Amino acid sequence: MKRPLILLALLLAAVTPARAAAPGCPTQVLSFNIRYGAADDGPDSWSRRRYQVRLAMRDADADLIGLQECLPFQADELAAAFGGYLQVGAGRDDGDRAGEMCAVMVRGIRYEILDSGHAWLSETPERPGPPAWDAACTRMLTWVLLHDRFCEPDTFVFANTHLDHVGAEARAKAARVILDVLAEVARGRPVLLTGDFNAPAGDSKPWRILTDPARAAVPLRDAWLAADRRDLPSDQGTFHGFGGTPTRGRIDWILADPVWRVVWAGADTAARSGRWPSDHFPVAAELRGAWRPGVDRIDAWTGASPVRR
Repeated sequence: MKRPLILLALLLAAVTPARAAAPGCPTQVLSFNIRYGAADDGPDSWSRRRYQVRLAMRDADADLIGLQECLPFQADELAAAFGGYLQVGAGRDDGDRAGEMCAVMVRGIRYEILDSGHAWLSETPERPGPPAWDAACTRMLTWVLLHDRFCEPDTFVFANTHLDHVGAEARAKAARVILDVLAEVARGRPVLLTGDFNAPAGDSKPWRILTDPARAAVPLRDAWLAADRRDLPSDQGTFHGFGGTPTRGRIDWILADPVWRVVWAGADTAARSGRWPSDHFPVAAELRGAWRPGVDRIDAWTGASPVRR
């Protein structure tokens, strides 16, 4: 990467010793509702904030990214801007390029995509359809089965979703559909789930359903609450409507299998050049697993091959 990112990495290492000192193989995860680009948001329209979105993603330097409200043309722009990532996404309206995507991006030097797919959060998850239950919009889940070349677990499922903003019944039933789909595609492998759940963490049916320890087929815990360290309060809100002040609870989550240790979680609450990247704060977490046999570390800043023992 470019020299400014190297300097940024060194600065972050200097000011966050707790993260730097944590043992194990790091995985940086980002969940980011980028606000759909066709919205008539005046001064906050996509054409005026696309640069800020790219800056926020660059600064996160994530290995795994889940995007919500991502229209196909936005996905194309971000794929071009971040050429080192592999991208999977489909429009929710037709499974192709119509409607918003729950696109995922994964660092290409690190991950191989073994399989991928989409599921619609309805009674017919195998195909697109109209809004289900009391939902205002068609909702979906995108998932990829990944092989990690450097770290353990070496095979896992990364998934991304966006629950409805209106229908409470739809959110709860969608959470159950998500668990059923992930149990089928993961087949006992660890799962990592990002998304805009449109429901507060810790105090909503979707959160309780998805993090219920009794559902051992897909064990998930809230990375924000499991983190060794957080930069922000546990009740930090993530939707701010381009105003910078959260107006709802923490509705953007990262949920992870307990196989990963969560050493840090936070949200990027910064404006850039006087403009917010989106109406949501991007949320991030750093997970730690074990190094794969023969691998010491990854030089994430240069994209070099891993150092082998």
